[in-house]
Amino acid sequence: MSNDLGNLLSDKGFNCVIQDHFANCTSCKVGYYGNSSLRRCIPCPRGGFYQDEVGQYSTDNNIIQCKQCNNGTFVKEGGGDSPLKCQVCPEGTAKSRPAMFRACFCQENYYRRARFGECKICPDVGMNCSNDYITLKSGYYWNWSFTDVNIYRKFVLNLRTFNDSYDNNTINFTEPLPMIFECPQTFKCANDNGNIEGNCAKGYSGWMCTACQDGFFSILGYCHRCPKFWVFLVQAVGILCACICFAVYLINSYRREKAKEDRSIVDIALARCKILLGFYQIMGKMFNSLDTVYWSETFKQVSEWLDLLQFNISSVLIKPSCFVRQLILTPYTEFIIGISVPLLLSVFTTIVYMVGHVVILRLRVVGSPTLIKNESRFKKMKNRLLTANLLILFVTYTSTCNVTFALFRPACDDFSLDENEMHNISLLRSDYSIDCNTPTHRKYEIASYIASVYVIGFPAALLYLLWRNPSHRIHHRDSTFGCETGTNIPSWVRFLCENYKDRFWFWEIIELVRKMSQTFVVILFGWSTPFSITVSLTLAVIFLCLHTSYSPMKDKFEHYLQLASLWAIFLNMLVAAVRVEQRYSSVYVQTAMTIILIFLNLSVVSIVIGKAFVSLIKIIYQSCSCRCTAGLLLWWNRKLRGVFSINSVEDSGPLEETPLIQDRGATTLQM
Repeated sequence: MSNDLGNLLSDKGFNCVIQDHFANCTSCKVGYYGNSSLRRCIPCPRGGFYQDEVGQYSTDNNIIQCKQCNNGTFVKEGGGDSPLKCQVCPEGTAKSRPAMFRACFCQENYYRRARFGECKICPDVGMNCSNDYITLKSGYYWNWSFTDVNIYRKFVLNLRTFNDSYDNNTINFTEPLPMIFECPQTFKCANDNGNIEGNCAKGYSGWMCTACQDGFFSILGYCHRCPKFWVFLVQAVGILCACICFAVYLINSYRREKAKEDRSIVDIALARCKILLGFYQIMGKMFNSLDTVYWSETFKQVSEWLDLLQFNISSVLIKPSCFVRQLILTPYTEFIIGISVPLLLSVFTTIVYMVGHVVILRLRVVGSPTLIKNESRFKKMKNRLLTANLLILFVTYTSTCNVTFALFRPACDDFSLDENEMHNISLLRSDYSIDCNTPTHRKYEIASYIASVYVIGFPAALLYLLWRNPSHRIHHRDSTFGCETGTNIPSWVRFLCENYKDRFWFWEIIELVRKMSQTFVVILFGWSTPFSITVSLTLAVIFLCLHTSYSPMKDKFEHYLQLASLWAIFLNMLVAAVRVEQRYSSVYVQTAMTIILIFLNLSVVSIVIGKAFVSLIKIIYQSCSCRCTAGLLLWWNRKLRGVFSINSVEDSGPLEETPLIQDRGATTLQM
């Protein structure tokens, strides 16, 4: 036939081969149909299509001139020429729907790895299976470092193509999928921007979204936006001035009251600060383990201020790291800072002692007349220096223990990156950016084991020094004070045992062991294992029972304050141990739990502040009452003097002025 006729038939369901001036045309066979844009016959696409008639064609490129297989059946290789070629869709597919351009769509909550393969049930944890493929749920994390995520991204794009324009090279995904992990704090793993990899919430980054992005700093596991420099400067100066004023006030009060036999305001302040310190240093390691369903945003607002109550030396550098990147803290730098404090204090104290002894020895050799005076000064200086060192070491002991424990080998978490567990890593729990299998970490790990000598040695040394010091052995049967008070007792001994009864002079060492042991379990084993939960709750109950049974503190208010802190720790641990998922708790339950948790963790400091406020009100009230009473008496004195002067001036002339209030306080009416 002619070329013109061949060109015409090419649009009408024929395959035409043009040769010279003639065209050889054949009709589209079964399993094929004519495509007017391509001007040739093409096979019916793979999926739920077949064609059992010849010469079929379509003038619309968007219409496939093929018949559909029955629901739940498909042609795997395409070009189906009979309904008998339509086979049942594989397992896990929705057989009540037409197959379309795949081996049927997956059932609800199923996923597939091949466009024309079977569907598998979606794992319950962390996966969202819709549109036949897997994505991450909010609160979960996976890592694609072992393979190219673009391969999976192209496969997902293939499944999201609902016509025959998909890429035949990406219809299968043969690589292993990543292992899925639940984020320690689920709100950090937002996964809300549609990325295959998932995404962290604003301000968070890194493995399981535990690190902070640039422009943010971390406090108690929460990332806060870096403040402006002038705001940071005002806060720093304000806190520094408040600390200086408080220290000056305590020093002046101590100098005025050090000769008294009863408790001074310094003793009271230090005793209550020790209780506050013990509570918040333990809770600082518990906050990250608490169920963030109840208080993620609420607690974030107060976490920055609660961190100040831990007296963590390394946290001083957190905010400056916003402005100087070299000050960014890592577990390694925290360990160096933490262990340097006792080392530098020891070296400094040793040098001062040696210099002092050399000076005294020289004065003895030359027979100086000021020897006795200088020896007395040196003795006082040693006492003050020892007290200052003890105070610093006592405050920083728990934080030093924490940074030491954080580098132990059990403090590393092992992860399998892929579902076949072929790629494994070990990361430091306190900073998931650190690989525990590197030579650098191994060196720090060994150093932390060596530093654990200080963890045991410090309370042991204090116990020995207290036992050797005779002050605690002087008992006063008619006194309620635990240590001998007055000017003869060393101030460092007074600091350790002043607030305890006679026979409990060693109780502060038990408190050190309590803080160390409770944080040790949480840091070393985490909070997610039954072992750590059981041990932590057991320790909390043991120390709570000990304090309740023996009542070691002499002051009732301090006894109940310590009891409240121990109860708060125990209840916080219970809340952390019993996690309730958000979908199982109503808004009212979440609100109630938020109020309870905030109350528990602010109760201890609120009690101390409330007690101080009440004492201040009493002082003001008593002062005002005395002044008001004196003023009222003086007013009546003037009134009475005026009345009696008017009534008697005619008979006896001017009255001799006699005050109503005598110098000695006696009241006399002059008639």
